[in-house]
Amino acid sequence: MKPLRLLQRRIIATNLFFVLILLLGILTALFLNARARSMKEAGRYLAAELRFASFFSEHESEASSSSDEIGPPPDGAQAATAYYPYVIFSRDSSSDSYTVSRSYDLNLSDADTARLQSLLQRIADSDTGSEKKGPPERPGENESLTHAFSSYYYLQGRQAGKRVFLVTSLDKLNASLLRFALQLGGIFLLAGFLIFGLSFFLARMSLRPVEHAFSEQQRFVQDASHELKTPLTVILANLSILKSRPTATIQEEMLWIQNTETEARRMQELTERLLFLAKADSKRLSPKIERLSLSQLTEAAALPFTALAFERGLTLDTEPEAGISVKGDARALTQLLAILIDNALKYARSGSVVTVRLARQKKHALLSVHNEGEVIPQDALPHLFDRFYRVDKSRARAQGGYGLGLSIAKTIAHAHGGDIRVESSAEHGTCFTTTLPLSE
Repeated sequence: MKPLRLLQRRIIATNLFFVLILLLGILTALFLNARARSMKEAGRYLAAELRFASFFSEHESEASSSSDEIGPPPDGAQAATAYYPYVIFSRDSSSDSYTVSRSYDLNLSDADTARLQSLLQRIADSDTGSEKKGPPERPGENESLTHAFSSYYYLQGRQAGKRVFLVTSLDKLNASLLRFALQLGGIFLLAGFLIFGLSFFLARMSLRPVEHAFSEQQRFVQDASHELKTPLTVILANLSILKSRPTATIQEEMLWIQNTETEARRMQELTERLLFLAKADSKRLSPKIERLSLSQLTEAAALPFTALAFERGLTLDTEPEAGISVKGDARALTQLLAILIDNALKYARSGSVVTVRLARQKKHALLSVHNEGEVIPQDALPHLFDRFYRVDKSRARAQGGYGLGLSIAKTIAHAHGGDIRVESSAEHGTCFTTTLPLSE
């Protein structure tokens, strides 16, 4: 069972790995898309502010305020755009550097202002030869500025003939993205646990038939080895006796010879039954399907057991309804009948009647074999068709059984699209009923 457990763990780990990788890719794509959209929105806002600032500078005389502060853009200048506080850095001709010329609700510390001045100056110096007039056509062409304390987003353009930088803080945006990332992380962890549980469940469900088949195979091999060991032991013992008496005649040793032959035939029968079940398991059992009269087949299969029933002090009563036909293999169905009748005769009470009936029920043929004898315990009924299962092993050995007959009968019934069941009680006796579809 250890290899199956290892296989189960591998299946769970593989499923978990690939699903989590896929989920991580999806969540990462969502985060990056949200960030890209937010940055694009910030660029739109700054572009609108730059256009408004240019408008404001051209109409300074119309401004109602003499302060350096400028207000938000007029109605319609930036419809449905998020609010971003900003500052305008413009070139100071006296110091040949970029200083704050105007601001709107963005309070920068002296240290932040100095760092941004330095960064913007370096950008301007490296981009001197490729200055564009006006703001960039696409906000996606903008760059982001980051340092140890906060992050900023900027847009460069021209205002009143001067090169300017509009800088906005991304603190709120980053906080929002952080919350979003934490939510995605929570979703990822929750999904991981759910996927693990689902993978574990599916792995258990998928391996359950394999585990059952493996267990059945192990038990089958063990039981088959045990059944073969007994006749082999008897045969070897008989041969040892024969070897110890080399001068004895065949007539004198006939008892040991006959005993050896009996055990060899038992081994042959057991081997044939094992091969039959092995073919059924490997789907290599291919019965010859033809339309046949189950009524006639039932009478023919029961006939050889009449003498056996008489020897055991039993009465075999065969009552097949006429005109019942099925599609199937005559040899296999004869074997099914022989197994059920032989089993009923073995365990019937002396002087009782064993009844074989065949009747029509809607679209099915009902074949029942009934006897009166020792009641089968209720807890044993579900296991009667298991391989090598015997209610009383010592009695079964005395009767010559291996615990394979009923399993073979069930296999034959299922191969013909039917089923088999058993009922046993002190009041009604024991009855095996086989259901087969009628031939149309």
